[in-house]
Amino acid sequence: MNRTRPAPIVLTAVIAAVLTWVFETMLVMSGRPALVLPFTLGVALALIAAILLLAAWPVRQAAQGKRRVGYRHATSVLGFAKASSIVGAMLGGAALGALVFFATRAVVVGDAVVTVAVVAAGGLVQLGAGLLAEHWCVLPPDDDDEATATAGSAA
Repeated sequence: MNRTRPAPIVLTAVIAAVLTWVFETMLVMSGRPALVLPFTLGVALALIAAILLLAAWPVRQAAQGKRRVGYRHATSVLGFAKASSIVGAMLGGAALGALVFFATRAVVVGDAVVTVAVVAAGGLVQLGAGLLAEHWCVLPPDDDDEATATAGSAA
């Protein structure tokens, strides 16, 4: 698997932020109340990030040669990490878009801003945990790989 690059993460967050801002604007312009994400979503995202880091820790130790881990566990953690980084970018971006929407209103309910800020923080924590766990899953190159690369480039 390739490492997650910054461009798709940033693009996902920006698209989610813009779509959320447009959605909130359309709701308010049609006379409906704005959608406020629940406070518990931010807490749940932070808990998922903690679970991911707990699951990735043995893989990090295995990559350092301190422990053995099954390949299925390592692959599952890597997939969980990649998914968490994208979901964190999407939900964090959406919450930031909602935060910008609420911050640009003439009348703002303080609870909505705090709630959306907590969700944005939870999404960014999950994004960071996903990228960190993915970094922990990188194996150092083997001596055989380096010898093959050197022999191949010399020929």
